[in-house]
Amino acid sequence: MRDTVSIEAVSAAARAYNLPGPDHRNCGESVILALYEAFEPDLPPQVVSVGAGMGAGVGGSGCICGALNGGVAFIGLMVGTKERAKPLAAELHDAFREGTARHATCCRVLTRGMEWTSPERISQCQDHCALAAAATARILCRELGVREA
Repeated sequence: MRDTVSIEAVSAAARAYNLPGPDHRNCGESVILALYEAFEPDLPPQVVSVGAGMGAGVGGSGCICGALNGGVAFIGLMVGTKERAKPLAAELHDAFREGTARHATCCRVLTRGMEWTSPERISQCQDHCALAAAATARILCRELGVREA
């Protein structure tokens, strides 16, 4: 695991991985991959696939935002116990909710009134990926004793 993590780089990577196109990753995968690359944990790269079903709010259901869900999953992977993960996940939830324009965590609420393929919705989802990844990185840096760069 790295001893220094750039919050700005994590945020930018999560945003970039969520770009439309052939290398597109859904919101959950984007956040997990950005965090995985930043922290370099002693875990196989296949952990990124944990986010595969998170896009469009848990399997397309419109429920919890996949970006937030990806951050919660990565916290669990990194801290390893429910006792440690639960309060950190709650902290991430609150930071994410407060960081969104609609103060929500539900994909359906966050994207209400937006065409799914519109530039507005795509940009917002990239913003949410960046938000979730940065907030998760800050929490993990503090909890794991990793310096923020």
